[in-house]
This record gives sequence, structure tokens and C-alpha cells, in this order.
Amino acid sequence: MTSGLVEALSFAVSSGPDQLRPGSPALRDLEKATAFAGASLAAGGATGFEVAALLLALRDAVLEHTELELTRPVEGLFEWLAVVALDAFAAAGRRAAAERAAEQLEQGTPVVLLTPELPAVFLVGSPTEDALDSIFARAMLLVVRVGAPCLLVDVSGLTDAAAAPVRGAVERLLGHRRMSSVELVIVGAGVDLVRRWRDLAHTHRVTLRDFDRFDSALAHAFQSAGLNVIRRTT
Repeated sequence: MTSGLVEALSFAVSSGPDQLRPGSPALRDLEKATAFAGASLAAGGATGFEVAALLLALRDAVLEHTELELTRPVEGLFEWLAVVALDAFAAAGRRAAAERAAEQLEQGTPVVLLTPELPAVFLVGSPTEDALDSIFARAMLLVVRVGAPCLLVDVSGLTDAAAAPVRGAVERLLGHRRMSSVELVIVGAGVDLVRRWRDLAHTHRVTLRDFDRFDSALAHAFQSAGLNVIRRTT
């Protein structure tokens, strides 16, 4: 990482003081190498302080061997490189955090059997499209394994049930070949969204029911499975 940065820096400095400015063609490889260094340090668990310290140490080492007329341009160059490195460091950190959150959401989303023959999915937060596909794949494995008559999907815990990743994942779920023999029971979706999904369900010949409350959906699912719910009175 450092060797590539030093090599690109040597080429840039040899291009002359007029080229040591942001956006200069002579700096293109150096800017790329600096951004790569910042992102690599983020992946390695470094701090922003360590990124800045690396650039400042490199600057001081270069200035010791820099001709007098290049001193100011090189100082200005390293100020720019520090911005590039820290920006790449921050962006890589955000991406890593988003990936960890998506992975945790995918693995932690409940896909359960309410009874031995009734699977249910409880979607929460803002899962990515890939996470939703994985969650629904787990649900379909349960559907096939237990021969479920219906699948409950509660979307009331989503940040935005109408978000593009959710719409796309539900559309693909409706297109699953096994869903033609399974009733899809949606809980907590808005009227417009349900209307859209009903149209898609009709296209794929899938039966879709929607409920505002989970207890109503559960009672319907029990009935579909031939189960009776009896409320005890004391």
C-alpha cells in the first residue's frame, strides 16, 4: 500500500510544480493510490488519526529531500491528499457499517413456525434487496418442508414497506413457482401497496389476503390450516 503511494508520489513530483494541484492529470494515479490507502486503513480497523498521521509523516519525509521551489507546492499537495485519504476512509467505514447492518438484519429477521404448519416472516427496519431475497428464501424452505397452506408476512415493522427493495422482493416472492399453491397473508401494508401486490398476485395466480392486525391474520391462517382457536374465559 505505502510503496504504491510513494511510487505515484515520485511520478507526480517529477512532473513539476505546475502539476501539483488537485485534478491535474499527473496526480490521477497518486489520488487513486491515496484513496486506496485510506480505504485499506479503514478495512484494517485504523482510525482517522492514523490516516492523517501517515500522510503527515510521509509529507515530512518528502519535504526533507524537496528542493526549495517545490516546498510550498508539496505542502499544498499533501493537504489535498489528506482530504482524499480521509474521504476514502470515511466512505469505506460507512460502507462497512452498512454491510454489517444488512448482514445482521438478514440473519436476525425472525422466520418462524407459529405452529408446525404455519410459517411467518416478521420484517423489520430497512433491509436491502439481497437481504430480503435471503429472508424469503428461508421462508420458502419452511413452506416446502412443512407443506404450509399459507405464509404470513408482517411488514408493519419495516421503516418503509413501499420502498423499492421491498416491492422488488415481494414481487419475486409472488413469482416463486411454489407460491401458486400457497396463500400469501400480508400484515400491515398500506392500501395502495396491497392493491399493487394484489394485481401481481393475480398475474402469478397467487391467492393474497391482507390484514391490518396480526391477530386477525393469525386467526385467518389458523382457519386455513384447519385449526381452531378457543378463547378461555375465567
